[in-house]
Amino acid sequence: MDVEEYRAARRTRLVERAVELGLPADEAGLLVDRVIEEQRRRIRRAEDPDEVVVPALRDAILAGPRAGRRTTLVVLLALLAVVVAVPIAYVTRDDSPAVMPSLFGLTTSEATRALQRDDIASRVVEVPQCNPAGQVLGSEPPPGSAVGVDEVVTLIATSTPEWRCPDDAAARERAWTFLRFLVSGTASPGFAQGVRLFVDGEEVTVVGGAEAADTPGWQSVVRDPVLAYASRPAANPLGQPVVSISYGVPPPTTCGHPRATPAGAVLPSTRVVLTTGGESSTDACGLTIDLFDNVLGAISGVALYTPPRPGT
Repeated sequence: MDVEEYRAARRTRLVERAVELGLPADEAGLLVDRVIEEQRRRIRRAEDPDEVVVPALRDAILAGPRAGRRTTLVVLLALLAVVVAVPIAYVTRDDSPAVMPSLFGLTTSEATRALQRDDIASRVVEVPQCNPAGQVLGSEPPPGSAVGVDEVVTLIATSTPEWRCPDDAAARERAWTFLRFLVSGTASPGFAQGVRLFVDGEEVTVVGGAEAADTPGWQSVVRDPVLAYASRPAANPLGQPVVSISYGVPPPTTCGHPRATPAGAVLPSTRVVLTTGGESSTDACGLTIDLFDNVLGAISGVALYTPPRPGT
């Protein structure tokens, strides 16, 4: 089949497929085009090119068996962008293996310091994305793995792309800053004096805008559920949840839960979705967070939507 005819006929659906698999919508088109380019020869020979392209697209986003994790990661990086290697941060320790920690929500500098505290050597591989530069997307090996004394951990992190990005940079910056607020407490996205917290559409409590993420309200309602979700095994080559960010009016329901309606909030709002990957998983809708602003542009409402439990 002619490759360009196939692209014209199927690109829209392939982009939708990539988004369904957890890739941010503004990156899906680029990845689809690169997968098609990689599979040109096979597409021309195939009776049904979807049988070639769809598995290749899936493999580029979601990891296969653990034995193939390293190969899949290399393929993903090759498809996403030209990779830029950053010098290795060397450390020394005794001969006992270390355990790879979770680096979800951290910047490269924060992640490097965290690994150095555990005597783990690291290097950074940068992937251009329309997200704030320097955010850790994942690692090889993934969290929970044993790291040998001579092993160098690879951190996959965002960098500024050369192409034009959508006009949602402020929402993306705010979303990643909010994740850093929860995980490391090193940033604040700008809160109102009082922030209303919702879970699955119901208001739970109000916290002070100057309170830290480890204070009781924030911790029990938002921080603990997010960290628990982020610590689960991720069925993708990055080893941690994929972060998808959008800006708009939330739908009437999310993961089967009604939309939160914070008093005094204005729309549209920033939505952050964490997905661990795997279409057949019971939490395929992902853990979702809506950040609502007041008329002054400060976050006055945070709504958490939890994935359905198995059997529900």
